[in-house]
Amino acid sequence: MIDQVITTRTNSKEKILQTALELFSRNGFEKTSIREIARVADISLGLLYNYYDSKEALLKAIVRDGITDIQQAFLFESNEANKLDTLIRKIFAVLKKKKKHWRLLHSLRMQEHLLEKLAPELEEMNNTMIAELALILQEHREPQPMQEAVLLCATIDGIAHHYLTNEKYPIEKITRLLVSKYRRY
Repeated sequence: MIDQVITTRTNSKEKILQTALELFSRNGFEKTSIREIARVADISLGLLYNYYDSKEALLKAIVRDGITDIQQAFLFESNEANKLDTLIRKIFAVLKKKKKHWRLLHSLRMQEHLLEKLAPELEEMNNTMIAELALILQEHREPQPMQEAVLLCATIDGIAHHYLTNEKYPIEKITRLLVSKYRRY
């Protein structure tokens, strides 16, 4: 019985998040109401508020999912030979798998009024990625690991932006090119 309640709760939260993601992506954050999210998710407004106390809380949960995606990309097997190669491939695989999610996250970063609300979460995601990249680069004796990590992070971000805004962007080709550039590591 308890397992069923936990499963139902998890399914409800996931349904709310996916509906919010879909509506935020389609209509924008500001134009999407909490009532509309509940209606489209086919749940009561009270149940939605039971899980999320505001639209901003929903948005932060979506951003936290993105942070989790990035953190998971940095998990390696203990005998992983080329962590950068694996990492680059994992990051772009997540982009492809969760394109709507990442398109929304990228669009949010361009909205100044939302940036203020999400600054801590977005900063955490960025800092985590740069710090982890710097550690990998340091392991491979990069003379300036932090600078190279910032450059690689900006490169990945730029590639992601092009992929998320251009349906014909050659992500597979660009992934291979970026992997070959960092193969020396």
